[in-house]
Formats: sequence, structure tokens, C-alpha cells
Amino acid sequence: MASEPGKTVLTVDNVTVELDRPHESTPLVTDVSFAVRRGEMVGMVGESGSGKSLTASAVAGLLPRGVRLARGAVEIDGRAAGTDATARTRHDGVAMVFQNPMTSLNPSMRVGDQVAEAIRLRRPGTSRRDARREAVEVLERVEITRPAERARQYPFEFSGGMRQRVMIAISIAHRPSVLVADEPTTALDVTVQRGVMDLLDRLRADMGLAVLLVSHDLALVGERCDRLLVMYAGELVEQGETENVLRRPLHPYVRALQRCTPEHAIAAGGLYSLPGRVPQAGEVRTGCRFAARCELRTAECDETHPTLDAYAPGHLVRCVHVGRPEQDHHHERRAEGGV
Repeated sequence: MASEPGKTVLTVDNVTVELDRPHESTPLVTDVSFAVRRGEMVGMVGESGSGKSLTASAVAGLLPRGVRLARGAVEIDGRAAGTDATARTRHDGVAMVFQNPMTSLNPSMRVGDQVAEAIRLRRPGTSRRDARREAVEVLERVEITRPAERARQYPFEFSGGMRQRVMIAISIAHRPSVLVADEPTTALDVTVQRGVMDLLDRLRADMGLAVLLVSHDLALVGERCDRLLVMYAGELVEQGETENVLRRPLHPYVRALQRCTPEHAIAAGGLYSLPGRVPQAGEVRTGCRFAARCELRTAECDETHPTLDAYAPGHLVRCVHVGRPEQDHHHERRAEGGV
């Protein structure tokens, strides 16, 4: 982890994303706010459908068709950034790495040409020769051996891990300030995952990148990230320093996620499965969005939508039970392996 992050380079302020339909408002992500500093890696976790990838797409300026930014703003290096694929103001300071590099790379183009194309797209005055030379340098930076030779090859000639390194090369070719990595290691085996994450760590240290890492893997973000953002049903439910969030999680959802991990299954003698599912668009409750699946559910949870409040400096949580005896009692029982 980066020990001394620098100034804030990414600011997400009350971002709300909705389905783009006439005369209809269906929120997908609601009032999400956070910041990432230079040299820092911030993890965003949650189940499928929690809104984490959509939030990441808004940050990168890649909201899909049919989805729009209803309110809020994204700033990179203090300047407003576009939040959809057609925005003219999309910021050159952000880049994105996706889960499956084979669907992002052009199978008919040599790898070096694809990196060079990314360089010329962001710096139009760059000659083809200079772009090709820089492409080889970038491939070397992401630790691809024999970069000049590999630059002349096609994506099918690379392993999955090497293709992901190529995607990272394309992403950093124009020297962005912010790198959004959406499940960048999910399709890779464990050994290759570690190599890719080690690379991201080195790049953020060498280049001062602010990294937003989207993942479903608590162990991964726990090992790599300085801070965590936990999302559920399109909103943040807890955020804080990684050690604080994982060592003593405050929101019942975060504790439930921990119980679903293989590490907990070994200690408890069986794998826990969180009942129910994340509400889909249009199913959002009036009260707490997690209440239907929560063991601490009360009438207050059904009637009151909790706000994201500071429990301690830098540690925010969205739950009416935080600090109350019933929450502390449940937390102690979980720590002891109780049901």
C-alpha cells in the first residue's frame, strides 16, 4: 500500500446515475461521493448489481447508452470531466482497464499498433514513428519481455495475463492521473493475478497514479488498497481505511460479506450464503435498502432511509444501528463464531 498518498486528483461529488428514459426517473446509483489521492489505491466492493461498475464507468466517462448522469460531478486534477461516452469534455487524465482484455483488444491489429494508436489519439501531434517507439517503451514499462518483438505480434499470441498487461499499457500510454481498474484480475489464475496487481502497485508508485480498483474480492482489496468503499443497491454503505473497515466493519452488509469468504468458512466449519439478492432498478425500498436481508432489521429500518454519517474520522457508515447495543452484541457473536 502507498504509505504517503499525495494530493487529491479524483473527486466524485454526489454522483447520481439514472436510466435515460423520457418522463421516467429510475436511479441506478445514488449520491455517491468519494475522493482518491495521488499514489493511492482505493477499493470499491459489493455484490453484482451493487452499482460499483456503473460508478467506475461514470468516473471514466464511459457510461453506456441509455444511462445518464442525473446530477453530481466528477473532477480530475481539479477540472470537471465528462461522464458518458459522447461527452466532449471527457478528461484525458483518466483511463480504464476492463475485466476481459480479449474483448477490448482488436484481434486484427498488432499489439504495438494498438498502443501507438492510443498515444496518437490522446496526443494528435505525435508522428507514427514516435508513437511506435513510445509504444515499445510502454510495453517494457508494463514488464512485457522482448517488447520490440512482442509489439509486432497479435493479441491471440499473448497469454491472458500478458493481454491484460497490454491493456494496462494502452491505458497508461497517455500518462493519465487516474486509473480505473474494473475487476482487472477476475479472469486470471491466482499466480497471474498477483503479477498484475504487483504491476499496478509499481505503476501507481512510479507514476503517482490514483487507482480506483473495482472488485468483488475482499481478500484482494484488503491486501492491496489503502481505503475501501462498500456499495449496496446503488449507494455507499461504508467507507474508510481498509484496516478499519475489515477489522471492525460497522455495516451489517460488510459483516455479511466477510462471512461469505472462504477464510471464514474454514474457521466456521461451513460456507455462509447471504440470503436474498440485491434489489434491482425500480425495486429500491423507502427505508434502508439492505433491511430485507439484515439480521438487525427493525421497524425503523423499514421507515427511515439512513444517511452516510461519520462514526470516526474518515470512517463513514449508513446504518441506524451503528453504536447501539444490539449492533455491538451481534458483532461480538460473529467474532466468536456465533450464528
